[in-house]
Amino acid sequence: MYAAGQLELQSTTWMQRNTSDRPSFRAVVRRTFSKGQYQVFALPRGLLFLERRSITDSVGNGPSGAVVAGAVLGGAVGAMIGAAIASSASSSSERDENLDICDEETLIELARSRRKSFVAKLDEIISVSIDAPGSLGRMFADSSLAGWITLRDRCLGKVTLEIHEQPAMAVAVETLPRRLGERVQINVEFDQQKLRFVPRFTS
Repeated sequence: MYAAGQLELQSTTWMQRNTSDRPSFRAVVRRTFSKGQYQVFALPRGLLFLERRSITDSVGNGPSGAVVAGAVLGGAVGAMIGAAIASSASSSSERDENLDICDEETLIELARSRRKSFVAKLDEIISVSIDAPGSLGRMFADSSLAGWITLRDRCLGKVTLEIHEQPAMAVAVETLPRRLGERVQINVEFDQQKLRFVPRFTS
């Protein structure tokens, strides 16, 4: 299904010198007949969509994950979001992989071994829009939905990313414009009182 992007994973040169600047965020990627959990790495030359896997464990790591997420944002906003996530976290029998600590070779090998992983090269991305549900939209959306990203690519077509964490939205809002410039349309802003991203209305 992701043949065009998957082919790019066969060459390690595509991702050389990218590890020094590779912010990432989690997303649920939806396409016509599929849905999957991914870690999206925003590399200088493209977006790596690495399929996520769960690890069986007796103790969850939600609070520590919240601390890391808050650190990504920094400042008061990061602290508030981190605290909010930590206060609602609970132990679990499964935990997620910590892909952010992987080196370049490990990421490449993981991407090669996971059939659904794929890449979107920056020069093939046509446009990206970042949106958040409004008050009315939240009545019908998943309660955990922070927002979504719609990517249009010459090879992959339309790819929709659901974001279910506020810190992940913050990373996407900060990172994607740096990678793609004016091709990114940001339709959200952070509401300090609600501690979440909301639609941005322009006059």
